[in-house]
Amino acid sequence: MSMYGRSALKSSRTVCLFALLCVLGQKLLAAETDVFEGMFQVHGFLTQAYVKTTENQFFGDSQDGSFDFRELGINASYRMSPQIMLAAQILSRKAGEMYDGSLDLDYAHFDYTLHMSEDDRIGFILGRSKNTFGFYNDTRDVAATRPGIFMPQAIYWDRVRNMVLSSDGGQLYGEIQSESHLFQLRLIGGTTPIDENVENSYLSPNLNPKMDNDGITLGGRLLYEWDGGRFRLAFSTASLTLDAETDLFPPGEIKIDYRVLSAQYNTGPWSLTMEYMEEPIDYKDFNGLLNMADTTVDGYYFQGNYRLDADWELFVRYEESHYNKHDKEGKNSSAILGPPEHTFFSELWTLGILWEPTEQLMLRAEFSQVEGAIFLSNLENAPGTTERDWNLFSLLASYSF
Repeated sequence: MSMYGRSALKSSRTVCLFALLCVLGQKLLAAETDVFEGMFQVHGFLTQAYVKTTENQFFGDSQDGSFDFRELGINASYRMSPQIMLAAQILSRKAGEMYDGSLDLDYAHFDYTLHMSEDDRIGFILGRSKNTFGFYNDTRDVAATRPGIFMPQAIYWDRVRNMVLSSDGGQLYGEIQSESHLFQLRLIGGTTPIDENVENSYLSPNLNPKMDNDGITLGGRLLYEWDGGRFRLAFSTASLTLDAETDLFPPGEIKIDYRVLSAQYNTGPWSLTMEYMEEPIDYKDFNGLLNMADTTVDGYYFQGNYRLDADWELFVRYEESHYNKHDKEGKNSSAILGPPEHTFFSELWTLGILWEPTEQLMLRAEFSQVEGAIFLSNLENAPGTTERDWNLFSLLASYSF
């Protein structure tokens, strides 16, 4: 059987299994008794997108038109008491060559509320849980909660998604409400999944890099909301170290820090959002051969949403990313590291429209004009072969229950 045939068979099996899980989930919902009403819940979603690019590959063979972007998830939660809740989700994600659509345990955790009153709450989470990072990281796989078909790549790179999405360990959370002011704090400690997307993003694929966690990832988010979410402000941070081995250089470490500042204002039909990310990267050891690669990546986006009515919404977004915040056009980075200048930055204008014909069904269409290629995966595009200027058109349908 050809590689394409095996891939198609694997994909069809995943879809069939997910369909069975959805049916079982809906049966469980229908079978809920009054005793379990609200205590046990099952939800799920199925998202399919079409991607077309004029140049470069993004989520599959997009120059010829790609349907290789698919997300299927089913989750369940059970509240054992007002203080204790168990929750888990199974996810299948097909995203070109980056993610193959296999079923994974997205999260599974134990949530215990130590203290709860009308104005404040304190608790902890143990297990595999989503990292609250920026405004959208912990819900990025649910299409209805994303700020577009694709996450703003300036902040939420899909090529290193698994590294920032979740962690195995613990979280401590607390919140306090004072009149119209809400403060939330979440602290995170654990290990993060490292896959070949991460390995080929922080080191060249030509080096055949292998990486693992060195210690635990520490991070957290402080969030402030005013007037029920009219204004939101957040600061997120995370720090981790990766042990790395290659076929060419002696072993070494890569120290990565994330810092994200997020702000949003909502009024009437308008929603205005801004996020800025700064990511210092420090290469240690490797016999000093990669010291020249030390850098501080940064990126930001501005997005405006306008709700035409209850079912229709328009948005426009501008985003920009740089491999080196002090070398925005990539000239110095190209001279030192070799690949073309445009692979060290990106600038995108995106115009999109959303239609929600029912509460369960959501449809989106978007067009992006792109300059640069920093966020493109090395698994889909050979380094140094990408084009500087290109366009991206995408459609998405998502059903949830």
